[in-house]
Amino acid sequence: MPDSAKSDPAPVPAAPPDPLLSPPRLVPEPQPGADAEPQGTTADLLVRAGAAVRAERRERLAPHGLPLTAVTVLDVLSRTGGLVQRELAARARIGPATLTPVLDGLEGEGLAARVTDPGDRRIRRVTITGAGRERLRAVRPAARGPWLPELPADHAEAIREYLIAVIALLEQDHHDEQSGGCEWGSPRSRSSTW
Repeated sequence: MPDSAKSDPAPVPAAPPDPLLSPPRLVPEPQPGADAEPQGTTADLLVRAGAAVRAERRERLAPHGLPLTAVTVLDVLSRTGGLVQRELAARARIGPATLTPVLDGLEGEGLAARVTDPGDRRIRRVTITGAGRERLRAVRPAARGPWLPELPADHAEAIREYLIAVIALLEQDHHDEQSGGCEWGSPRSRSSTW
């Protein structure tokens, strides 16, 4: 067959990115010729910003092998002398159903322990181990999340006051709803990584 009859093979199109490895953008890229969509209410933007920060923190923690919830639990334990599970769940702001598998994972890795309270043998406290403190020290920089630019001084106080008001309102609602069976971090509202 003459050389002129040979043709280069057609280029193989690149495979589309795996959606599990490339999550969708929270703020879609503008489409040429499309009308600009409103960005949403302040509350919508707050939720989106929080989701973006959490996603960034999870991504930064992935190489360390600890989910964000586990790091949060270790952080709370590092600042206390040990807590019963109900207190730990409240301080970490996660539901008891989410906390149990996280503690199982941390205990399995030797990062936390459930110990009997010496003052009352009926009580079991969760404590951080030496290995847990070392692991927390290693992952803490990644867990802090992305660096964000400082707000202009004339906006910072108003935004801070708004965020405090939102948190106070939602935490009050959370407290009021606890007796009704609705909890933050319950399986209905948050998925567990462990």
